[in-house]
Amino acid sequence: MSISIRIKYLAVLKALSSAPEVPLDLDIGSLDALLHYLYVNENESLKSRLFTGDAVRPDVIIFINGREASMLGGGQAKLNNGDEITFLPSVHGG
Repeated sequence: MSISIRIKYLAVLKALSSAPEVPLDLDIGSLDALLHYLYVNENESLKSRLFTGDAVRPDVIIFINGREASMLGGGQAKLNNGDEITFLPSVHGG
């Protein structure tokens, strides 16, 4: 079953992506399935900042409808029609 979702990239990811907000219609059901889709389909610049190997870098926080994905089941979090998934790299420095 296909769902319509919106991906938002923030901070440095916004500049690396082809667009800061991307609407997608996909036949997926979980965050892990979306991450696999992005790993296969996104441009190399974005992928190199978003992933380490085939896993999301530990400094990237993922939100589903404004709630941290880890609180919703992490990779097993279910995605629904109309969801907004936001990727935010944490900022380091001092």
